[in-house]
Amino acid sequence: MSAKKTRQNTGLMYISHMVSNALHGGDPLSIFKINDFSMKIRDDFKKGGLFENLIDKHLKENPHYLRLYYTADDKKTEKEDAAEVAQMKSLGSALSQEEV
Repeated sequence: MSAKKTRQNTGLMYISHMVSNALHGGDPLSIFKINDFSMKIRDDFKKGGLFENLIDKHLKENPHYLRLYYTADDKKTEKEDAAEVAQMKSLGSALSQEEV
């Protein structure tokens, strides 16, 4: 029989998850209640609409958003061309007369 291999820092990992839950008002031992979570997911799946409800809750009805503004760089092509020319010059100077 072989023993189950565990990582050396497994205990620290558990503690870090427990502290996070405890600091934010959760149950620190909830990470060990895997069977309870599995049964809840199975029950929700049997009721139907599990994934639809999750999408609604976390994506559609989520009040948080991020707004990004893009501005075009008028000189992007010129910068890329100059970088390419500089790279070609450095490659060309590294070649010997026989390689040219």
